[in-house]
Amino acid sequence: MSAPFDLTGKSILVAGGAGYLGLPGCLLMARLGAKVAIADIDPVRLEKAVAAVREAGGGALGLPIDFADEDSILGCVRAAVEQMDGLHGVVNATFGSTGKRFDDLTVADFDRTNRLNLTSTFVLAREAARHMEAGGSLVMFASMYGVVAPNPANYPAPMAPNPIEYGAGKAGIIQMVRYMAGHFGRRGIRVNAVAPGPYPHQATQESAEFMGNLSRSTMLGRIGRQDEMAGPTVFLLSDAASYITGQCLNVDGGWTAW
Repeated sequence: MSAPFDLTGKSILVAGGAGYLGLPGCLLMARLGAKVAIADIDPVRLEKAVAAVREAGGGALGLPIDFADEDSILGCVRAAVEQMDGLHGVVNATFGSTGKRFDDLTVADFDRTNRLNLTSTFVLAREAARHMEAGGSLVMFASMYGVVAPNPANYPAPMAPNPIEYGAGKAGIIQMVRYMAGHFGRRGIRVNAVAPGPYPHQATQESAEFMGNLSRSTMLGRIGRQDEMAGPTVFLLSDAASYITGQCLNVDGGWTAW
């Protein structure tokens, strides 16, 4: 039996894998022996991500994906299967968000964003599972704001609180994970979520007041490091989590446990 976290021989597709929280996971998967297909909508970012994994000594290929386009999602999964001779794991690290204030959000905005967060997640999971055998693992990125609501007091003016369509979509992903875990369980395919806490991008970190508010809202008194999502994601993909399914692992410094 291989070591619990050994991913040697595993083929893993990471949608949104060139992103801020997706790339560290790809690097760790490759270091643990996996073949990684990084899928992203941004070709420049995708090229850099593939190069970073290869420079770290891992195997990676880059695939384009437009998460708003069903055919693009289906084509990406099939290309990953063909080029990696199978599929053992899938990570969905994508998200949709308008960034608009509540009163400025249109119906079209809400529908379009949740097509990305919900409908496309369903499409990706259903197609990927068709190519998986027992032992396969699906890991979906949810969010702390799919578990709790954003506190408006944490957002100094002129910042707007995290938008409603983002949180609603991420909450839907958590419920979808539970449903799919039951649906695919008899086939031996596990489905789980990770819910990142405060991992603000560099641009948001320029506000010392905002950073202070986020840090004080966690039990550890700090924001998350970019690489701290990699281990939990790999854990749920690996045999170390072979009896875990239908769960949402909050990786948030204790934010949602208060």
